[in-house]
Amino acid sequence: MDVSVLDRLPAPVQAELDRRQAALPAIAALVEADEDEPVLLAGSYATGEWNPTSDLDLLVLTKRHRPRRAPGTTNHPSILGDSFDGLAGDLPVNVEYVSAERLHDLARVLANTTGDGGTVDLPNLQALEIRLVQRVHKGVALSGTGELDRYRAWLDLDAVRSAATALAFVGTLSLLGDTTVLASPTRELMCRGAAESLLMSAVNAFGPLTHDGKHLLTRAASISRLPDVPELFGRIEPLLFAERLPHEEALGLVLDLAEDLYRSFTDPRCPARVLPMLAPFVPAWSWTGRTWPATEHGLAKTGRAFAGEGA
Repeated sequence: MDVSVLDRLPAPVQAELDRRQAALPAIAALVEADEDEPVLLAGSYATGEWNPTSDLDLLVLTKRHRPRRAPGTTNHPSILGDSFDGLAGDLPVNVEYVSAERLHDLARVLANTTGDGGTVDLPNLQALEIRLVQRVHKGVALSGTGELDRYRAWLDLDAVRSAATALAFVGTLSLLGDTTVLASPTRELMCRGAAESLLMSAVNAFGPLTHDGKHLLTRAASISRLPDVPELFGRIEPLLFAERLPHEEALGLVLDLAEDLYRSFTDPRCPARVLPMLAPFVPAWSWTGRTWPATEHGLAKTGRAFAGEGA
């Protein structure tokens, strides 16, 4: 890749690279991209959340052959494509290559969130797929902005935020159900997993798209300073350490916060399709003894056409 592409890195990122003595030509030598292919700064450096251990993440949206392995790099291939780790000085650099075909496939999945008869289906998105959508939409474009705009139009961000929120919420209730039948210490492990899933659901509902725990607490803390947010944002520490309580007390705490969060999904700040995606699961939650009211919230906003069709 032409090193001039990296001149478009945000000034604070360039200053951090200078501080770490990571030469731009060394970074560019790790990247293979044509002039019209989008290259994005992604990850912590794109969101401003980097720390001393963060690597520099670059995402290449490619339309051609498998990229070459740069000398000294290690590949971590996934269903989405190749992901090479290398070094620029002592700075770890990750370069991920995702083809337009994979983006097209993901866009088709998202288009199918609207099912027959106006139902809203919950896509079973995995962490790498959620991360990819976050990086495509929120990454800093360094090249190929025309193509990037087209790819962003394909990927329905509201559908992905809705799915990430709903999947984590379903996971919370499933794990809590396990705590009622499993013995210690598995019961406590499931309780902690349920608490983390509930916080993940809340952050995706009221904050940026989040796929893992790396920035979960800092993002939750930022949301807690907003007005009129769910109760759990003021009770993060009791929630995350609920497994240390007697089981009935822990179960009651997490269910109280889950019920409050569920009711908050009608908030216009939340993605539109969460409650319709959750509706099929509500009958299975009768064991909780809680109220999970049905709602039409979000149905009018569904049914977005797949913009990639025929492109």
